[in-house]
Amino acid sequence: MTPQEKRKKLLKYLTSKELLLYIAFGVLTTVINWVIYFILTDVVKMNVSLAYFIAWAAAVFVAFVTNKKYVFMSSTRQWKALLFEAGTFVGGRLLTLVIGEILTTVFVGYLGQSNLLWKFITTVIEVIGNWLVSKFITFKKKTD
Repeated sequence: MTPQEKRKKLLKYLTSKELLLYIAFGVLTTVINWVIYFILTDVVKMNVSLAYFIAWAAAVFVAFVTNKKYVFMSSTRQWKALLFEAGTFVGGRLLTLVIGEILTTVFVGYLGQSNLLWKFITTVIEVIGNWLVSKFITFKKKTD
């Protein structure tokens, strides 16, 4: 494949319905995550690690439903396939949760750095990692 063909293929994917829906629903789940997180940390004055986990859990639930139904259009109905999807989806997000928890705890909790800055950094890491798991493991189509 020539470099021009690769660029064309990349541009086609970057403007695909799948990626645009992933981004749109990603924004929705990120808003849910951030709103819950900042209410719990700034209004309720909850510990950042616990608030991070609660916000994460709510966002993961919304993300699974929207990714399965609208983004990757998975039509699996068998228990074994559903358990695989749910397990790998949550497993991938647990990995990015642990990374986010460590970064937030160290840089916000211990070093006193900006809560907003580190929430942004961990969100970027999570979005990229979560897309990779969803696209290439959880909802991988046989033709991918």
